[in-house]
Amino acid sequence: MSASATAARAGWLNRSTVGIALASLFSDVSHELATAVLPVVLLALGSGPAALGLIEGAADGLSALAKLWGGVVSDRLARRKPLASVGYLVTAVGTAAIGLCTTWRQILACRVAAWIGRGSRSPARDVLMAEAADPRVWGRAFGMERAGDAFGAVLGPLLALALVGSGVRPQHVMAWSLLPGLLAFLAITGLVRERPRTTPPGPPRTFRAHIQGTSGAFRRYLAGIFVFGCGDFSRTLLIFYVTEHAQGTVFQWSGATLAIALYVLHNAVSAAAAFPVGVLSDRVGRRHVVIGGYLFAAVTTLGFGLLPATPLVLAFLFVASGIYIACEEVAEKARAAELLDEAARGTGMGLLAATNGVGDMVSSALVGAAWSLAPGRPAAGFVIAAALQLAGAMVIATGRRR
Repeated sequence: MSASATAARAGWLNRSTVGIALASLFSDVSHELATAVLPVVLLALGSGPAALGLIEGAADGLSALAKLWGGVVSDRLARRKPLASVGYLVTAVGTAAIGLCTTWRQILACRVAAWIGRGSRSPARDVLMAEAADPRVWGRAFGMERAGDAFGAVLGPLLALALVGSGVRPQHVMAWSLLPGLLAFLAITGLVRERPRTTPPGPPRTFRAHIQGTSGAFRRYLAGIFVFGCGDFSRTLLIFYVTEHAQGTVFQWSGATLAIALYVLHNAVSAAAAFPVGVLSDRVGRRHVVIGGYLFAAVTTLGFGLLPATPLVLAFLFVASGIYIACEEVAEKARAAELLDEAARGTGMGLLAATNGVGDMVSSALVGAAWSLAPGRPAAGFVIAAALQLAGAMVIATGRRR
């Protein structure tokens, strides 16, 4: 290994970056394991899709607010690691406690608590990752963390299938989710070493002052992310699309079964692509990878709207979707870290996460509404989404480099 390669490896691979990546892996296994059986648990309690929609909507909305709060608070604290550690623990306990619930309202309370913990820890975790790695290789560091998260999204549902298939009751599957959740907490507390802050926290400031503490270039960057996010709809809509429109079968899979198989493929591709995308962003520039990923997303989304929904075409599009998701999630964070000073990095990471969350809600509602106006013909929704994704790329491409 050359001296430069050795230096690059030392710049991103250490106990802290590995600990954060393992925490993301174990935590995603935990909550994906629970999410896979949550509808069954609700049905067993006599509740239906209305309750599920309320639970997920409330959890996602409060999680977005918690990301903002967590980012601001992390900039006010001398140490960010305790905030991240407590967030992982709350998520693990809140998720596992669903198995003890006897009403949907209790499930709502547990899910909301878990997602508030998940949201509040995210900015602190991202700043810890940025501080643990050399800025020249932030793409590799965030790529490793995203790979862990995406592999967890593959392992969680598969583990749920294995447990349910072996006769474990769905409520008991919730209890099993506590184990990987606690492993995530231990990975953060036991492996991550927080570096002392070079600029100590200043006196308490208002939320507006924290926002103004980020640079104009960063806020312009967020505007592009928001525009793109308004077209970056939930993968759940793709599952719905395949269930309704798939033409033909693969290994006797059709409809919902094919949709689930393609979703697992999507997550596996995203996991495999995350680290190579990080390496690419370190070499050619994170801004370029963000723009390229957004353009690739627009082309892929157009494909869903305009190409026939045959198994081969769908497999190609789901693979492409997994690749652009990796570009988006890895390069967005690495680019944000470049644009943020240390004193505002927590606030900026919280704003980034919240912006993505709001964009996801807007896009899913927009595509779903366009779809419902022309039942059986979702092309209009996909075309609108692709246009917004293209516009987001243009906003970032025309913004300041710093």
